[in-house]
Amino acid sequence: MATVECKVRVRYNEVGRQGFAHHAMYFNWFDMALEELIKKCGMSYKDVEDLGFMFAPVVDQCQYIHPAKYNDILTVRLTVDELSSIKVGFIYEVLREADAAIIASGRTTHVFVDAAFKPHAIKKVVPRLYNTLKGMI
Repeated sequence: MATVECKVRVRYNEVGRQGFAHHAMYFNWFDMALEELIKKCGMSYKDVEDLGFMFAPVVDQCQYIHPAKYNDILTVRLTVDELSSIKVGFIYEVLREADAAIIASGRTTHVFVDAAFKPHAIKKVVPRLYNTLKGMI
């Protein structure tokens, strides 16, 4: 499977008093990797939204293995593991650059919908993106 990667530095506002990144931040980092995937197609997520569509999450999962700390540099890896005409599933790994340890893994499933949350075929609306997703499986 092909992957898309993005780098993230854990910012001060992302950590709590204990010095670890808040668990909700991981889903933000997952979204950053998804944005990188869409950029790979020569688009931005905003371009998709400007067409009147979005990827609505229907499943979000994250397993926290080791904490991310303030100023850690992380690599977020995204792979596609499921694709239908309207639905796509992503798998994520978050690695700490300093020691290459996998600190979290996750999975999300999204349905491609319009503003009224009616599902639409990705291939018909954004064929470049669909072909990229298909090529990553």
